[in-house]
This record gives sequence, structure tokens and C-alpha cells, in this order.
Amino acid sequence: MISLLTKTRPRSVRRGACLKSLSLATLLLGGCASTPPVQWQDVSYPSINVTTTASLGEQLLNQGRGVETDVIHVSSMQGKFATIEDETFCRLYPGDDRFYSFNNRAVTFLSFIGTVRGRGNDLSYRPAKNEICVDDFWSGCFNGTEAQFTYRRNVICSRPNTLQQAIEYNGKSGDTLNFTYRETMSGQVAFPTTQDFTMDLSLGDVINYKGARLQVVSATNQQITYRVLRNFNR
Repeated sequence: MISLLTKTRPRSVRRGACLKSLSLATLLLGGCASTPPVQWQDVSYPSINVTTTASLGEQLLNQGRGVETDVIHVSSMQGKFATIEDETFCRLYPGDDRFYSFNNRAVTFLSFIGTVRGRGNDLSYRPAKNEICVDDFWSGCFNGTEAQFTYRRNVICSRPNTLQQAIEYNGKSGDTLNFTYRETMSGQVAFPTTQDFTMDLSLGDVINYKGARLQVVSATNQQITYRVLRNFNR
């Protein structure tokens, strides 16, 4: 278990006390006067007609309702006074150092004897030290050796209860390219869960699937270079 004595205290919240206890409803509707509602929009990555390279297992196309922003995915954080397990936190306001999960129980606060003393859904990030900080008097900050987390820029943070669609690259065998199509809803796999499909390069260089249209520039078993010609719904 990580000792509090090895941690630094998190810095104060920039946007005022209201953001310390934001619920999902507050984030969506703008419940505090100083907090504007999140500007959700239809987001698609990558842009149309831009040459892009993806590696094996990565997404070629991701489209849904949300915001394009920075996210932190925490696989595990076990502190003496707080824990986080497998949650994604999004920067919902440009310039803000706080990240929010749509699970209002994402962060568990613990007492001196290990009992639950509260829940939360936000944390802050210190890029200079690559630390995540829990906004709680006792919990402090955790670096990459004390917590398992990844920080990613310019990805889609999905709005809850909306459909998200993606195509992933699964490698090449001869002239055959392998892909997986996924649909998710609120972070859970929707029906149909996943669908694997293939493309025969000997018959052409354009993929058509679920309304999306991609042109393959080059491909190996480890990576693919391509252009998105059309998204799923446009």
C-alpha cells in the first residue's frame, strides 16, 4: 500500500469549489452558474481525406457523439486513502487541469482503517511530473510508478448513452486485410458486439463498411496507411 508521506498535496481547483463535486447531471446541464454545459458534437477521427497511419490493433476510424479532447485512462491506482480502478477521465473544459469520469463513483476515498468514506469522479493532472492528483485533503498525487495510467491527446470523449462506432486494424495475410467493427454505448458493448470482416487487396484498394469508406494506401501485417473518404453517417 502506498504511504501518504511519499506524496505531494494536489494544487487547488482553478474553477472554484463548484467543480469539486460535479455530478453527471451538472456536467451535462451546467448546474453551477460558473460552469457552462459541455459542448457535445458529432466527432469523427481522423479527418476526411487526410493520410493516416495506424498500427496493428489500433482504430482506423472512430465516430460518435462527444468532444475531441485529452483523456486519462487509469487502469489501477491503490493509495492509502484513495483508489481508482479501470476508469476513463476526460478534460471537458479547455485549459482546465481537471479531468472527469461519467461514473460518479470512479474514485473511492478511504479512511485510516480502510473503510469507504466517500466517492468522487474527478482528478487533476500534472504534466511536468506526469502525476495524477486526487482532490482530497489526504490522498495526494501519484506518478507513473505508483499508478497505472495513460494520458492521450485529441481523442474522442464519448457522451453517455450515445452510439460510438469504430473500425480496428487486425493485420494482413497475403492480399487479405483483417478488420474489426465495434459499437459501444455508454462504455458498454452494444448489440451487435463486434463484427470481424476482411478486404481483398487484389480486388481494389477501397473498404466499404457500415456506410464508412476508406482507401488503403499501403499495408503490412503491422501497420496500415489509409485515407477516410466517408464517415459512417456522412
